[in-house]
Amino acid sequence: MSVAAAPRVTIALDAMGGDRAPDQNIDGAREYVRAGGRAQLILVGRRAELEPRVRAAGLDAEIVDAPDVVGMGEHPSAALRRRSGTSIGVATQLVKEGRAAAVVSAGNTGAMMASAVLMLGRIAKIDRPALSQAIPTQSGRMLCLLDMGATVDTDARNLLQFAIMGSLFMERVHGIANPSVGLLNLGEEAGKGSRVLQEAEALLRRSGLNFYGNVEGIDIPRGTVNVVVCDGLLGNAVVKAMEGTLDYIRTVLRRDIFGGPLGKIAGLLAAPGIQRFRRSFDYEIFGGAPLLGVNGVAIVTHGRARPRMIRYAIEVAERAAGSGLVEAIRAGLEERAETLAAPR
Repeated sequence: MSVAAAPRVTIALDAMGGDRAPDQNIDGAREYVRAGGRAQLILVGRRAELEPRVRAAGLDAEIVDAPDVVGMGEHPSAALRRRSGTSIGVATQLVKEGRAAAVVSAGNTGAMMASAVLMLGRIAKIDRPALSQAIPTQSGRMLCLLDMGATVDTDARNLLQFAIMGSLFMERVHGIANPSVGLLNLGEEAGKGSRVLQEAEALLRRSGLNFYGNVEGIDIPRGTVNVVVCDGLLGNAVVKAMEGTLDYIRTVLRRDIFGGPLGKIAGLLAAPGIQRFRRSFDYEIFGGAPLLGVNGVAIVTHGRARPRMIRYAIEVAERAAGSGLVEAIRAGLEERAETLAAPR
């Protein structure tokens, strides 16, 4: 299934979010435009800081002033309640008002999630939103893991909702027809795991989704399925462990294998293979993590994101907004209303 060309949309970019804001965001927006991005961009942040940088970058983008910023270490809900002019809050408000079709932020993740839930509201029949993360796999198959930390305490119905949203995200945004769904568990056998996981498995088997069954942690890097669902604590731990393992591999290659004169020669000889390895596990090309389950497109990306990752996060936002993802999720939930209404 190919992804159809999306109509031109407007995207609000929190220009003050991230460790190296606003430069990382302006540079990322410029990379997006140079790569042929069609969306109209609105940069949200301190106008006095943004205007000279936007002019220097040659960007044709509207600037919306937001004098305040939620710090990375601040309590999200408290900051949003006390201050109305934060860049995250103003950018999300643009989506609520219909001036933008999506919001992208590398800022405080908790503030981004709180802002989206409070301002945009949850989609009907969604109890809890979920952060999804696209993950590269050795099979070359695109895999989406959710939840990544938005909802730590889940029940079986939450996991079914995550599966519906993840399946539609992969279909609409990444063009994968009839995505396969796996439930992260202790083993592949039916009936494994906690009571919640057993109940979730039963719901998924009668959901009408392309449910593969239970999967284990090893199935994630293998790319056994297209969508893996789990609670937010487990999902966050899985992704952080994978990121740490990749950092460890890079360190060992650089320090212990390719260090010294002979290692440098070996590195030159192995360079093509190393480049292929890096590309196959390049998280930046997957952009940010969509917050699924709210009435709008909200993309959260890493605070340390480089301009390249900001570019890809904008691209994901453009595809999600242009593909009618939110409307598709509403329809998918309605189709499975009977299963979702099952007793907890």
